[in-house]
Amino acid sequence: MSQDFKGQHQSEPDEALLVFAQDATEQVQLLACWKVLIVDDEDEIHQITRLALRDFVFQQHRLQFISAYSAAQAKDVLADHPDIALILLDVVMETDDAGLTLVRYIRDTLQNSLVRIILRTGQAGQAPEQQVVQDYDINDYRAKTELTVQRLSTTVLSALRAYIAIAQLARLNDTLEQQVQARTAQLQATNQQLQHTLAELEAGERAGKQVQFKMLPQQDFSSAGFHFSHALYPSEFMSGDFVDYFPADEHKIVFYIADVSGHGVASAFVTVYLKRFIGANLERYRRGSSEKLIDPAALLTALNTDLLQEKIGKYIALFYAVLDTRTAEMTYANAGAFPWPLLLQGQNASYLPLKSTPVGMFDFANYLRDPHKISIHTISYQPV
Repeated sequence: MSQDFKGQHQSEPDEALLVFAQDATEQVQLLACWKVLIVDDEDEIHQITRLALRDFVFQQHRLQFISAYSAAQAKDVLADHPDIALILLDVVMETDDAGLTLVRYIRDTLQNSLVRIILRTGQAGQAPEQQVVQDYDINDYRAKTELTVQRLSTTVLSALRAYIAIAQLARLNDTLEQQVQARTAQLQATNQQLQHTLAELEAGERAGKQVQFKMLPQQDFSSAGFHFSHALYPSEFMSGDFVDYFPADEHKIVFYIADVSGHGVASAFVTVYLKRFIGANLERYRRGSSEKLIDPAALLTALNTDLLQEKIGKYIALFYAVLDTRTAEMTYANAGAFPWPLLLQGQNASYLPLKSTPVGMFDFANYLRDPHKISIHTISYQPV
């Protein structure tokens, strides 16, 4: 039985074809190369270095050699190849310190702290090792005569390991710096947004304050010889403090002092609720469908019931009174307002008398020297 190079049987055409695979030789798949710059004015040094390291492989990377025969040429090479990993650098070239000057150029001018620099010299006396290592940022110092093939390979291997470690650290630093910059930019954007939102809130609160103050009664109000005035000092733009007075009918004047728990917008909204509640009862009273408006205890009881049903989550300390201008008598109820309202007579002041029942009766005509002046003052204190 004969077989050609393609594996086909010639004497028996009906038999199956046999195909033999060619022998494969295992090859190490090499990745990109490590760039090594040889800077020396002796061509022989370039040839020997290339020959000694021709089979060098580290992490599946071979070496790519680039030659420069002076420090000036090396500068041009560095500009074209910023990714050089290792420089094998001679000291004495066009000048006695050309190599050392190039080191300063690389570290200071190019700001390249990543590339590893191995100083090689054939004239050790020109550049004493101890002084050079102290004064220049190099990574190794070798005499050309001591660099055997093995020692040169070991030196290059150590330098490349250091290069990898420093490169990884530099990438981590870059990544961290980018993350910090991104986070800083995000925080700045968030802060600007918060500032914008805060400005809008403050503008809203100022507008709300104007609305709330428009809900207050007129500064000076007189009826049947009684004069009412008020002063309100909120601790914030808007507050839960509120006062009001108005005529219920020809002979009765209603006034109240309210303090909603807390401060700010939420408490101010409750004063709006209170104003609406009492306004609704005023309409019913004037239509003749309800007497709650002039019955302090009944009105406060109804208000308490509504607040509980609405689940507002706020409570109101409220002093509510009805003044009969014909008799100068005041009927009042106090729902948690403390201290009680003060009665001022010149330099003398006293709290409104307490009653054993929820509803009190007070005769201004028999108590006050000038019973026809009522001034309501409320101050909102910011808690410490």
